[in-house]
Amino acid sequence: MRLLFIIIFLLNLQVSSGQNRINVTVSPIVKSKDNSSPSNIDSIAITNLKFYLTKFSLTKSQNTVWQEENSYHLIDITNPKSLDFALNLSKNIDFDAIHFLLGTDSLTNVSGVMGGDLDPTKGMYWAWNSGYINFKLEGENNTIPFEFHLGGYAPPFQTVQKIKLKTNSKNNLTIELDIINFLKQLDLTTQKKIMSPGKEAQQLAIMLSTLFSIRE
Repeated sequence: MRLLFIIIFLLNLQVSSGQNRINVTVSPIVKSKDNSSPSNIDSIAITNLKFYLTKFSLTKSQNTVWQEENSYHLIDITNPKSLDFALNLSKNIDFDAIHFLLGTDSLTNVSGVMGGDLDPTKGMYWAWNSGYINFKLEGENNTIPFEFHLGGYAPPFQTVQKIKLKTNSKNNLTIELDIINFLKQLDLTTQKKIMSPGKEAQQLAIMLSTLFSIRE
């Protein structure tokens, strides 16, 4: 009888664990639906795309119902495994919106060298006085290179951005970032390199924050 009870308990635990998990897929849109390049670009090749999504939380009717601890996710288009991760909840939670940051907050930037996705060997850290690169996009337009390394945590040009997305999904979420739309808003003939914090980096980070959506 005791053995039967233990088996039932373990089965219930497995079912509960499955319900307390939200699978997140991040999908950067790097091609138009017809597989064409943006109208303002003749020939484009993206060679590097990395960005941080951090501080995930869930809300219901604008009230926070869950927050992820040690919430740092480095999205790297060259590493398919980085595009999928799980949010592990302690119990079933009802929510109607997901929140996160594009980039790393100021506390993270002044906390010294860290590990995991924040390890400087990931290629997303400038130096102690400049901090982390929040978003990195590199490629070529008509064989002419472009580089956008957006970061900076010190006032008045902080680049970290708060994102809030409404959702009806509960177990599987696909978060899209429309890189094509981002490129359409740039003039790559004149605006093709940002490698340090500043007003221009901040403006592009704000633009990027409007290009996230949930695929329902």
